[in-house]
Amino acid sequence: MPTDELQLTLEIICTDLPGLEYEGHLPLHLGIQEDDDIIETAPADRERIVFRPTLRVRKNADGSANFLGPFAHGPRQERFVYLNWVVIKDKKQAERIGRIKLHLNHIAYADAEKAATRDKTMKVRLQLTSEKAKPVFASIRRDRARWEL
Repeated sequence: MPTDELQLTLEIICTDLPGLEYEGHLPLHLGIQEDDDIIETAPADRERIVFRPTLRVRKNADGSANFLGPFAHGPRQERFVYLNWVVIKDKKQAERIGRIKLHLNHIAYADAEKAATRDKTMKVRLQLTSEKAKPVFASIRRDRARWEL
């Protein structure tokens, strides 16, 4: 790892999950995307699901944070983490239902640096059932996530 990179762990706390059934898709699970693979899937009827991906962070020329690694997706100025709704049958992914983009571009480099150098996680809480009692399929930006930086 280059010396100008930091390692930052996110703690993504998913609550208000929709349950195991969504429009005939059963059993519904939530997982996190690492490169092209969906890992750490858990049933969507739990009280909460927690993911802890580790990202590399570099400072861009403009001072913003550039998140890198197998959990960081999207163009440099609009990085995000994917959470995926999937159906699991016989302990294998049978179907992808949809995705959630948890945007990271609002995280200031100074905040990422502070957390990384203190070996602390950045926590975010997400409510993943919509007002219509369906799984959230959306881009989740700062206004829809509760970050603890």
